[in-house]
Amino acid sequence: MAVGYFVYISKSIRKSLLRIPSPWIERIGQALDVLETDPHIGEKMAGKLVDCRKIRIWPYRIIYRLDKSRRVVEVLEIGHRGSMSYK
Repeated sequence: MAVGYFVYISKSIRKSLLRIPSPWIERIGQALDVLETDPHIGEKMAGKLVDCRKIRIWPYRIIYRLDKSRRVVEVLEIGHRGSMSYK
């Protein structure tokens, strides 16, 4: 049986989740749970974030980086599509 990944979410990102309406929080939580077992599910990004992936949960995005050697998924940003800094 394969060992899952640890999903790391910083304190500041956890705090930013307080601004997201509760129906979306549940869907974001489900997506984060999936990352523990299937971290490659997100779409690969390009440009300055070439080592990152994103998951779309309309109208929100989860941007994360995968560290295969430590088996860690580091969540870099969770936010509304129109206000994300990755654009």
